[in-house]
Amino acid sequence: MRPSIIVHGGAGSGKYGRTDKRYGGMIQAVEAGITAMKKGSGLDGVVAAVGFMEESGLFNCGRGACLTAQGEVELDAAVMKGDALSGAGVGNVTCTYHPVSLARWVMENTEHVLVVGDSCADYAKLAGLKTERLVPSKAASKKYAVMRKDAEYSDALRLVKKFRTGDTVGTVAVGSDGIPAAAVSTGGRWMKLPGRVGDSAILGAGIFADGKLGAACATGTGEEIIRCALSMRACQSMARDEAGAAAKDAIAYISKTRGRGNAGIITVDLKGRVGAAFNTEAMGRAWWDDVKGRAVARI
Repeated sequence: MRPSIIVHGGAGSGKYGRTDKRYGGMIQAVEAGITAMKKGSGLDGVVAAVGFMEESGLFNCGRGACLTAQGEVELDAAVMKGDALSGAGVGNVTCTYHPVSLARWVMENTEHVLVVGDSCADYAKLAGLKTERLVPSKAASKKYAVMRKDAEYSDALRLVKKFRTGDTVGTVAVGSDGIPAAAVSTGGRWMKLPGRVGDSAILGAGIFADGKLGAACATGTGEEIIRCALSMRACQSMARDEAGAAAKDAIAYISKTRGRGNAGIITVDLKGRVGAAFNTEAMGRAWWDDVKGRAVARI
């Protein structure tokens, strides 16, 4: 079958047009992913796509990540492939801008499915990744200063409740081998408490990939996505529906049980059909269109 891939740049408030760098960034991420898939697997594609977004500094991941209540960068990521339900997540990463590559290394070289905190630095060195102190981007530092200034209080517990914004980037794909894969990366929520781990590091919540069903990747309020096991739920829906219907089913469920304005999801089924749904104002997404022979994007 032909490789199929879709990416998202996060669900939340605020639409942006074709002239916005994020719009072009999603297109380029799809192109990076499809190029990698033509040479390798669906897993290669999703890691390449997310890795591009981490490096771009345009999204809430990698070099563009949001900040904790203390003004620090803490990253979460995960990868999963459908054969044998292989996958791993990493959380509170402070040593590399590419936690998605770290998650892949953990998946392929250990029996663990979740590694968090300072120990990630040891794994990153073993993985051959460049380790460094993560510095907030200029844009993130500026936004952080505004948030602190606008807040009527400085208590961290109250700040995290006041500022609930934060996006995620993610990708799902099916390679020419027919094996679905998913990858996700994020800086988490703005003003989150140090040590907080969201859905992106959790298999079944932030991502899921099943060789008999398909793959899904969620974005939005991590706590609510975890409670609903949203990505696993979307994949289970693909036992009876195509990718688009499965995405809508998952968002309908979280909207009914946890309210609206909290999630988005992208999906791909075993026939390479892609889907997307969200209950927020917008969700940037892009995918490879075989008919047009190029990547297309929507907000």
